[in-house]
Amino acid sequence: MKRITLLGSMMVLLFTCVVKAQERKPFNVIPLVPVVGQDVKFTYDNSLTSLADEQTVYGTVYFWQNMRWEAEDLKLVKNDTAWEATWQVPLRCALVVCKFYAGDKKDTGGRVTYATMTFNKNGQNLPSAYVAWGMLRNKTLESLPGYCEEEAYIDDEVMRYWLNQQLLKDPEARKYVFYYAAKFLNEIAPGEKHEQMLGDIDYVMNLPQVDEETLLKALEVARNIVRDTAKATGVEKKILTDYPNGILARDKEIWKLFREPDLDGKEAKLDAFLQRFPTEKFRDVETETTRLYYGKIFQSVVYNRIMKKDDYSGVKKYLKDVPFSMLPTFYWHIVQVPLNTGQAKVEKVLPHGKVIFEEFTTRDRWGNDRVYSPAEWAKRLRTDYSNTFLGHAIALAAAGESAEALSIMEEIKGAYNFKSAEFNDLYVRLLEKNGYSSLVIPTIISSVRENAVSPEMLDRLRKDYLTKNKDDQGFDAYVNSLKSQEQTEEMHAKLKNSLIKEKLDLFALEDLDGKKVDLSKMKGKIIVLDFWATWCSPCKASLPGMQMAVNKYKNDPNVGFYFISTMETASNFRENIREFLKEKNYSLDVLCDNVNPKTKKRDAVYSAYSKAFKFSGIPHKMIIDGNGYLRWSSNGYFGSPSALAEEIGFIIETLKAEK
Repeated sequence: MKRITLLGSMMVLLFTCVVKAQERKPFNVIPLVPVVGQDVKFTYDNSLTSLADEQTVYGTVYFWQNMRWEAEDLKLVKNDTAWEATWQVPLRCALVVCKFYAGDKKDTGGRVTYATMTFNKNGQNLPSAYVAWGMLRNKTLESLPGYCEEEAYIDDEVMRYWLNQQLLKDPEARKYVFYYAAKFLNEIAPGEKHEQMLGDIDYVMNLPQVDEETLLKALEVARNIVRDTAKATGVEKKILTDYPNGILARDKEIWKLFREPDLDGKEAKLDAFLQRFPTEKFRDVETETTRLYYGKIFQSVVYNRIMKKDDYSGVKKYLKDVPFSMLPTFYWHIVQVPLNTGQAKVEKVLPHGKVIFEEFTTRDRWGNDRVYSPAEWAKRLRTDYSNTFLGHAIALAAAGESAEALSIMEEIKGAYNFKSAEFNDLYVRLLEKNGYSSLVIPTIISSVRENAVSPEMLDRLRKDYLTKNKDDQGFDAYVNSLKSQEQTEEMHAKLKNSLIKEKLDLFALEDLDGKKVDLSKMKGKIIVLDFWATWCSPCKASLPGMQMAVNKYKNDPNVGFYFISTMETASNFRENIREFLKEKNYSLDVLCDNVNPKTKKRDAVYSAYSKAFKFSGIPHKMIIDGNGYLRWSSNGYFGSPSALAEEIGFIIETLKAEK
C-alpha cells in the first residue's frame, strides 16, 4: 500500500512538473501590473526562444512617453534559469516593449511581442496606451519600425479598433488621437471623413492652453490631409500668436536664413537667431524644415570663413548647435576632402577634425534618435557612419598617431569585414607600426578572400611567400586559390553581360611633353582609356588598381593604357601631374584632353564620349577592341585596387579570345 501511495505521489509530482513546464514563458513582467515611478523586473528565459544556444544575451527596453518612443539598455544578469533586469518605469510611460538579442539575432516575442501597458497608482492606463499598442503592430501607422516580427502585425481594421478603444477609455484623448486617426484614414481611404477631421481641428483650436506640438499636428492635417487653405491659415495664425518664439516661428526664420544671399552678413543673423531660439530649448524638435535646411545654414557660415579667410574658428563656435546629421558632413569637407585632394596638410586640418570627431562620438541622442538605446546608438555610429571613423583614422595615421588610429580601426572592423581595400591597407600598416606583425599575413589573406587588397598588401604577401618557398613562380596561383571561386565566377558573368559593341571615333591628343599620340592609328591594339583629373579624389583612388593592370600588360604590345587628364583648369596642370606621378611612383601614359572649341574648356574628347555613350562624371574607363569598337564602359570607382585590376584583365583576355 505504501508503494502505491509513493508511486501515486511521484506520478502527481511528475504531472505537476509537466504542467508547470508547459506553463513556462520566455518573458515575464513582475509585477504583472507595472506602475509608473516604480521598479519592474523583466525575466527572459532564452532557452525557450530563438536565442536558445546563445551564452550571452543583451536587452533593450523601448518605452512610449510624450507621444514618442525612447530606449534604454537593460542590465541583464543571469540567474539559474533566466536573465533578469530591474528597471524603473518613467512617470509618463504608457507602454513598454522589450527586445533581446545576441549579435545579429534578435527576439521580440513573435506574434504576442514582449509588450506591456503601464498603470498609474489608481490602476488606470496612462493616456495614449491603446494608440501606442496598435501603432506598434500596424504597418500603416508603424511607430517603432523594425521591432515586430511579421506574424505580430495587425490589419487596419484592428488598428481602427484600438483607436476607438482609446477614445472610449479616455474621451479627452481626442486631442492627440485625432492626428493619428487622420493619418490612418488618409492612408486607407484617401478623401474620406474630411468633415470629421475639420471638426477635430476646430476642437483642438478651442482647447484651453493647448500646446504647440498639438497645434502643429492640426496644421499638418489641415494643410496636407484635408487641404483646406483657409483652415490651415487660421491654425498657423494661432500658433504664431500663442507661440511667437516657438517651433513654427523658428522654422520660418530658418527658411529666411537659409535663403540669405549675403554670406558675410549671414553669420550675424545666425547669432541673433540662436539668441532667440537657443539650441537647448529645441533639442528634441525635428521638422521637415530643420531636416532640409538648418544644418546647411551652419555649413555655409563656417565654410565661408574658411574659404575667404582661412579661418576655422567657426567650427568650435557653432559645433554644439550643429545638428548631428551635419557633423559627418563637416568632417568630410573640413578634413577628408582637403587631405584626399592634397589641398591641405594633415597638421592643419586634424586639430579641427579632432574637435568635430569628439562631438560626433560623444554627443547624447537628441529627439527621434532617442529611439536608439545607448548600445544601439554606439553600434549605429560605427556602422552607418563608418566612413567618418575611417577618415579620422586615416588622418591620425598620417599625423603619426598610429596607436589611436588602430584603436579606431578596431572599433569599425566589423563594419568593413575585410571588404574594403582602403580599410584593409591602412589596418595592415597600423598593425605593423603598433607591433602586431603576427596579425599582418592573416589579415592580408582574409582581404584577398574578399578581393579587396592594395598593391602594397600583395607585395607584403609575396615576400612572405618567398620566405616559405624557393621562388615566387606559384604566387599568382596561390593568390587565386585564396579567392572565392563563386564570387569570381559571379563577377566574370556580370562583366560578360556588360560587354557592348559600339563604333566610336578615336582622337589624337598630346602627352605631357606636347607630343601628339593618335589613337586612331592603333588598329589591332586593345586600348584602355581612363578619364581622370588631379582634383578628383575617386580618380586618384582608382589609380593603384590601374597601375596593377598596367604592370600586368606592360610587355604586351597588343594592349595600350592611356590616362586622359580632362577638365583640368590650372595653367600648370602638366607640371602638377608630373609631380603627382613621381610622388606616387606611377608609370602611366598620360594624355591631355583637347580644348573644346565651343566652351574653351579642356574636355573635348570626354565631352564627345559622354554625350555619345550617355555617361557623366569621372573616373570613367573605356576599353576598345582592335577593330575600333567600344566594348566596355564603366563609371566610378568601387574601392578595391585588386578587384579593378582583375576586371580590366578579364575584359582584355575576353577580347583577346575573340580573335
